[in-house]
Amino acid sequence: MKTKDCQLLLQISGKDAKAFNAFYNRYIKMIYRFVFKELNDESLADDLIQDFWLRVWEDPSFLRCSESGSVQVYMLQHLRFRILDLYRKTVTTLLRECTVETAEYELIEYNSVTKDLSVKELVVIIHEALEQQPQIIRNTFWMRINNRTVEETARILSVSHKTVYNRYSESLAVVRSYIREHYPEFAELSDIQADR
Repeated sequence: MKTKDCQLLLQISGKDAKAFNAFYNRYIKMIYRFVFKELNDESLADDLIQDFWLRVWEDPSFLRCSESGSVQVYMLQHLRFRILDLYRKTVTTLLRECTVETAEYELIEYNSVTKDLSVKELVVIIHEALEQQPQIIRNTFWMRINNRTVEETARILSVSHKTVYNRYSESLAVVRSYIREHYPEFAELSDIQADR
């Protein structure tokens, strides 16, 4: 008989590796398909999914089970919120950053600039902005926004640190310009909040 999700999570909370593996194998394909479909970026999807599984192992109590003992609905809702968090941070950062140096040290905080946008709308805005840019600019943007260091990004892309800084700066300028041109209401909101 198939062990219910709630039972597996209880066992995982006691650091039962077999229960974790069973839960992982039950849901990894579905989770990957769901997250990748929303993000359309393998690196971002991998990082978000890795963080999810780490959290499940450390403390699975954040996942709730239905009356039938399944966690699937709540788990997908949790992942949807994490995806939304990622894009809210991304757009907020883009609208508030002035220089690459600022990007290195600025603490990213929530604001209301994107609170009414769906995840898919945010994804579309960012991908539209970078669609015509060279692959190096797109890759650099997503790696840096996803908190990869300059060193990691340079190593993965086989370029110099200076190239990473330059391409990242270009990508920020492109996306900021695109948002201000096509979605001026968000830029105006950000400017107002930055002045406070």
